[in-house]
Amino acid sequence: MNERTHRSPLEKVCGYEYTVRRGDSFYLIANRLGIPLRDLLEANSDINPARLMVGDVLCIPMEEDDKPPEPIVPETPVIPEIPGELPEEPFPEGGDLDKPAEESIPCPDGSPYILQPGETIADVQLRADVNRYTLEYANPAADLDNLAAGQVLCVPSRSSSCPAPATYILQQEDTLESTALRLNTSLSALLRRNPCLAPSDFTAGRRIFVP
Repeated sequence: MNERTHRSPLEKVCGYEYTVRRGDSFYLIANRLGIPLRDLLEANSDINPARLMVGDVLCIPMEEDDKPPEPIVPETPVIPEIPGELPEEPFPEGGDLDKPAEESIPCPDGSPYILQPGETIADVQLRADVNRYTLEYANPAADLDNLAAGQVLCVPSRSSSCPAPATYILQQEDTLESTALRLNTSLSALLRRNPCLAPSDFTAGRRIFVP
């Protein structure tokens, strides 16, 4: 007998597991994997060879000085990427447009645009020649000051007119406090909306912006 035959079962270790497939038998598995049938049977002594079933998990033995055979991994077919269609004007060199992007953001009066690395909202404005108000109105959920590459924006084809800011002309009896109360706002909001006015500038006849 050779050296392998004289080794005791205690020297056998389970190298890896094998799941039984249709048509398998202990003999076919041992022959396919290049291991002695006796070793395979000893390593799986709790399984009746006559009742081997599809789905059974077998311990494939190996000796301590052996390297387990590499498991067979089926090749994954490489699917070539299909480049997205280039967007129409006003984005002749802009980000790619594809169907998922178009479906993910409604943009009835313009085109979805995928931000490229390093682009800011100012870059989009320069490319599309639209004002910031238009982009804010078309993308109410987006933080235009914190954009990321790959983010999709709706870019209208033309600018919208900005609404005229609401104003109020201070009356003779108005003070800063009474004006905030009249306009149902806070002192801080009123001062913030009028950054060019100091508190003492809120005098009769002055036109101020309403928060």
